[in-house]
Formats: sequence, C-alpha cells, structure tokens
Amino acid sequence: MGYSEAVKRKIPGDTNEKKRREELWGKIADAYERGGEDTIKSVLLGEAEGIYTEFDRLLRELRKKL
Repeated sequence: MGYSEAVKRKIPGDTNEKKRREELWGKIADAYERGGEDTIKSVLLGEAEGIYTEFDRLLRELRKKL
C-alpha cells in the first residue's frame, strides 16, 4: 500500500463528509504526481474559489430572506 492509500484510509468522518474528504485527497495526490507542489497549490486554489463562490451565493440568499 502506497502513501496515498495509507492517508486515504485514515480520513475520518461520516459517509458524505468522508467521501468529500477522500475526493479532495485524491485530487491532491493526483496533482502532486502530475506536477508537484505548484500543481497542488493550483488545485487547492480552485477548491477554495469554489467554496467562496458557494458561500457568497448562500450569503446573498440569506440577505434576501432577512
């Protein structure tokens, strides 16, 4: 078993949460294999942008309701 699989086995969480974490870990591991640290940074920045976009959308919805 390689390092990536060993880390994946240790990821905690319930079913949905664990699945999301495993998917993120898979993206990180693939990024490292493709291009090292700089590729990981790019993947994480993309993930963070997605989180920010979703948060902003939810915040706008909340403001409409208030």
